[in-house]
Amino acid sequence: MGLGPFTAQDHVQITTLGLEFAVAVALGTAAGWWADGRFGLTPWLTVTGVLTGFALGMYLVVKEARRAGQEDKKGK
Repeated sequence: MGLGPFTAQDHVQITTLGLEFAVAVALGTAAGWWADGRFGLTPWLTVTGVLTGFALGMYLVVKEARRAGQEDKKGK
């Protein structure tokens, strides 16, 4: 099975990054849903949790992209 232009390690890093993003959104959603049940502000804390999880996930993606860009500069 060909991996195309990516190495096996690249696939592992891409999968890990995707899972980190999904977990960040899922945890934010779960925390918001729990807080809505506790404080009765449905659906606003769930929406806030989703947006916070999404922002954290995007932060992780951008951080990894910057790190990969710096490694590419060092390699050239």
